[in-house]
Amino acid sequence: MSDTDTTQRMTVRGESDGESKFVAGTRGHELVMDDPEAMGGEDAGAMPVEYLLAAWTGCLNATVRAVAPDFDLDVEGVEVEATGEFDPRKHLGHAEDPRAGYRGVEATVDVDFADDVDEHTLTEFTAAVEERCPLSDNLAAQTPTDVRLHRD
Repeated sequence: MSDTDTTQRMTVRGESDGESKFVAGTRGHELVMDDPEAMGGEDAGAMPVEYLLAAWTGCLNATVRAVAPDFDLDVEGVEVEATGEFDPRKHLGHAEDPRAGYRGVEATVDVDFADDVDEHTLTEFTAAVEERCPLSDNLAAQTPTDVRLHRD
């Protein structure tokens, strides 16, 4: 099977709904993004950088469940917490440094296994989850971007 047979193209579309509020959608699901009031928004939704962390937590959950059968593990539950350090000064035009995005991100994944899992298996399982998680890959690797601005 070639890459073109298995590659999926994902699309999210949205539009502004005020100064900082943005409503996007994909496959009939709505995503409302906004800045907190302290940053000039109305706090009508999570910030885009928070959605990035939320997406990562969901992807880690799905990957834990996808990888578990390869290790003959039975997963009864998963809890994920992701944290990142973000300095908004460059984004807001108040400084040239530091970078506009997260300085780093980290996730804690608590897995409730049906049976005991030894340390060696847990280490290999963790490495496989991180390697196979698409969002972990996007966060860790340099993903090419292409932004095109058009006038209305």
